[in-house]
Amino acid sequence: MKDKHYEDDDIEYVSKSELKREADRLQKLGKELTELNPAKWPELPITETLMAALQESQRLKQNEAKRRHLQYIGKLMRNEDTDAIQHQLDLLDPSSEAYGRVIRQQEMWRTRLIEDKNGLSDFIEEFPAVDRQQLRNLVRNAGKEMASQPPKPGTNYKKLFQFIKEVMPD
Repeated sequence: MKDKHYEDDDIEYVSKSELKREADRLQKLGKELTELNPAKWPELPITETLMAALQESQRLKQNEAKRRHLQYIGKLMRNEDTDAIQHQLDLLDPSSEAYGRVIRQQEMWRTRLIEDKNGLSDFIEEFPAVDRQQLRNLVRNAGKEMASQPPKPGTNYKKLFQFIKEVMPD
C-alpha cells in the first residue's frame, strides 16, 4: 500500500516572499543591463527577445514607462541564464573580483613573456591561434623598454598588454 506522503516529498515549496525576492533580484539585474553601454550588449549571453527589450528601454523617457518596462525585463530574465549574465557583468566591472583575477592573469603573462625565455612558447602553446610574429615583435620591443636603466614601461609594454587582453578569453 502506497502512502500519499511519499508522493509529496519531491515537491519543493517556495514561499511567496522568496518568489518576490527572486523577482526583485532579476529586475535589478535587468536594470544593470539597461545602464550598461549598449555596445557591450552583444558580448552578453542573452536572447534576442531580451536584446530587443534592452534596445526598447533606451527609447523610453517617462519614469512610469521605464518602471513598467523594467518589470517586463525582469520577467524576461526568468528565461535567461542569469549566472552567465552576472559573470559577464562582473568581468566588465573593474571593482569586481572576477575582473581583477583576469587582469592579474594577463599581467602575469606579460611579465612572463618579457622575463622568461620559455614564456613565448608557453603562451603560443596555450593560445595557438595567436599572431606569432606580432607577439614576438611586441615582446622584443617591450623587453628593450624594460632593459633600459631605469626600466620604464612605454608604449610597447602597453601594446603587449592590449594584445594579450585581446587574445585571452574572459
